Amino acid sequence: MMFVKYKKIISLAVILFLVGVSIVWLERPPEGVVCPDQDGGVYGLSYSDGKGVCHSLSEFTASVVVINTWASWCPFCVEEMPDLATIADEYPHVSVISINRGESSQDAKDFLKTLKLSKSLHLLFDPEDSFYRYIKGFGMPETIFVDESGTTLFHKRGIMSLDEMRETIELLSNRVQPNGSVKNNSLCLGNGESCRVQYQ
Repeated sequence: MMFVKYKKIISLAVILFLVGVSIVWLERPPEGVVCPDQDGGVYGLSYSDGKGVCHSLSEFTASVVVINTWASWCPFCVEEMPDLATIADEYPHVSVISINRGESSQDAKDFLKTLKLSKSLHLLFDPEDSFYRYIKGFGMPETIFVDESGTTLFHKRGIMSLDEMRETIELLSNRVQPNGSVKNNSLCLGNGESCRVQYQ
């Protein structure tokens, strides 16, 4: 009987300990540099590079900007990243940015070393996972294509093939809207003007 009593006390202590650890974990500060944002949509957002230097997305303004969100635990993201680097090399007039979501910047950097990506791909780190929330993400990976005004022209949820990336960039460079029948595409057919996405 006494043994059962001690067992209950130990079980309760373990539960309280785990609850305490969970609270501390959830309230832990982000592991990495958190950059201040400015008003003004996507180009007002800022994230740090591998050296901990903050960069506003406005630094990468172009007629077409590809912004992808990834994490090392997402196999589809990892599969897609070499293709993003290829796109960055093939289209020097297009800015291609890949933002890590919510991981320790050191862990993410260590993981990136295994991929040997082109330096044309801009790698940024978002320890607070704010970019993913900004684009109202619910899949992984997610990629948005933005114009020089910061308006999102195309939002792809899920992995993109290299050919699909190329086709989307070619269409948007000519301001032709990608086909609305593309799986997970949130946009419609048209010239792009009536199909733009605005994140509130």
